[in-house]
Amino acid sequence: MQVFSSFAIKVNNVYMIEPNIPLDEELRIAELYKYELLDTVYEKEFDEIVQLASKICNVPITLITLIDRNRQWFKAKVGLDVAETSRSVSFCGHAILHEGIFEIQDAIKDERFSDNPLVIGYPNIRFYAGMPIVSPAGYKLGTLCVIDTKARHLSKEESFALSVLSKMIIKLFELRISNRELKKSIENQQKIITIMAHDIRGPLNTIKATFELKNDGFISSEEAKEIDGLIEVQIGNTVNLLNNIVDWGKLILNYSTELQTDFNLHDVCEKSFDYYLIVSKAKNNQFKNSIKPDLLVYGNSLGYEFIIRNLIANANKFTSNGSITVSAFIENDFLFMTITDTGVGMSDTIKDALNNKKWSSYTVGTQNEKGSGMGLKLVSEYIATINGTLHFESKPNEGTIVTIKIPQH
Repeated sequence: MQVFSSFAIKVNNVYMIEPNIPLDEELRIAELYKYELLDTVYEKEFDEIVQLASKICNVPITLITLIDRNRQWFKAKVGLDVAETSRSVSFCGHAILHEGIFEIQDAIKDERFSDNPLVIGYPNIRFYAGMPIVSPAGYKLGTLCVIDTKARHLSKEESFALSVLSKMIIKLFELRISNRELKKSIENQQKIITIMAHDIRGPLNTIKATFELKNDGFISSEEAKEIDGLIEVQIGNTVNLLNNIVDWGKLILNYSTELQTDFNLHDVCEKSFDYYLIVSKAKNNQFKNSIKPDLLVYGNSLGYEFIIRNLIANANKFTSNGSITVSAFIENDFLFMTITDTGVGMSDTIKDALNNKKWSSYTVGTQNEKGSGMGLKLVSEYIATINGTLHFESKPNEGTIVTIKIPQH
């Protein structure tokens, strides 16, 4: 590993040699932060490793250190009262510059450490041996180190044990990442199930209610013919909707970008309108697609369809005898899309809650429709994953404007 040249610094009125900074420091720090270990709680698995290392090497102090920009933080420790020290006085800062174990048999006789505050003061280090903890990518994140207050040296067996234990530590680090990704995957699966239930329940309930009206004789034969045609379209759209959600779910679960492409946003909006033909007609609402027919945007078209579907469904819920308009334009490498309705609007309290991502079922729709608020929550979360923002503007009895801003790369 290449390093910058060392230099002496004054610490607490004594001179010492500060650890060098690796030339690949930024990459090393990024690798360290990837594990999300700094300042986490102490954990049994790591505590047991330092206890075992202390027993094997017969030393009073054993540490698992992580070397941050300006400090060394202890993920586990035996025999030391502090949680971290400055990187500038650390032995481990030197250890990560070496391949294999870094051993100082008598620090008071070593010019690099003889006047180190950790040598001439607490914890009075004389002997130090640190085995770097190396990530699979080859970056040294910190060390497993053993410390004594008297001069000594490691046996071959003790060195071998530290080497084995340091490899166990990085495997535990990797396991944490795997567990985190598994948890995220499970959460995404739960979201997909919620999305499917949320998006499909509405159309199916509409179809069910329509059949009940027909069977109970509340609609004429002519109206029944027209509704039969709409129901056929609605059933087809619902099946397509289910397929789209499954495809979008696969994309989320696999963290894939294969469906990222240029697509026609006007056409996606028209397709989204089709899913709510019956419910909009039942409330005498008109959908308006004000997006230019040739507007191309970059991203996952299924995701954009999901956004539009949920937002127009929400607008329809709070609008009767009115209109719902979708507009969009690109400016300064950002897509701005608005969903504007002429509905009942909302109070400042509800609007501010939504803008602060406090999701709930605040009120029923104009025909007493109920909801869980889950649709808006899922839309907001999806927009966040593509580095976008969601903002609400509204006043009572003056309608609502929802603005989405998404970067275009």
